[in-house]
Amino acid sequence: MRLRIHLLRYGRLAKISKQEIKTLLKDKKYDEIARLAPNDRQLLSSLISMTYDKADPISWRAMETIGYATKEISKQSPEIVTITIGRLLWMIRDESGGIGWSCPEILGEIVRNTPAFYSHIATIIVSFHEEVMLTAGVARAIGRMGRLNNGFAEFAVSNISQYLDSPDPVIRAYTAWALGEIGAVECVYEIERLKDDSSRVVFYEEGELIEKTVGEVAIHSVEKLKAL
Repeated sequence: MRLRIHLLRYGRLAKISKQEIKTLLKDKKYDEIARLAPNDRQLLSSLISMTYDKADPISWRAMETIGYATKEISKQSPEIVTITIGRLLWMIRDESGGIGWSCPEILGEIVRNTPAFYSHIATIIVSFHEEVMLTAGVARAIGRMGRLNNGFAEFAVSNISQYLDSPDPVIRAYTAWALGEIGAVECVYEIERLKDDSSRVVFYEEGELIEKTVGEVAIHSVEKLKAL
């Protein structure tokens, strides 16, 4: 589907429809969406509205694209991203009615792509780890943000390493992965204990949902940590 980018009256770019966004997400054309973001105030809202079905790879691609889009917006109007962050934090809290279950992942993508502007919210994201519906998302956000600095890495480890023993295999998998991504070498032997964990989980990777065992995820993290 050809992307509709034409100039309207007063020289403003046409807004992209939700269907066009979905088509670009299906084709993994994240950069094309991101380039439109600074001129389309509704684009971020449209992407956020597509993030709720975690069984659909389009939802995960939308989360990832939000990171790229907010990076582009921040070059001109960082205040718009700050407002979006505030909205996401509101959604994640109780008063929003529990509709923010994808918010940790989205916030993590924002920090990952523009840490110079938004790394100050990293510890806030981690603070939501105790809510069971958010724990796996917080772990993924931590891994995506990476080792922002030593202080953040230590804070993240102290809060999520306990979830290597979670009864939920998805939480175990994302925790093991996140600890590998932030270089938590002090956890390598704890992660290694999961190498024979045959529980199967669906893991988002390279734009696709892939089934893996917890053990496979753990082995990859151990190898990464031992190489440091």
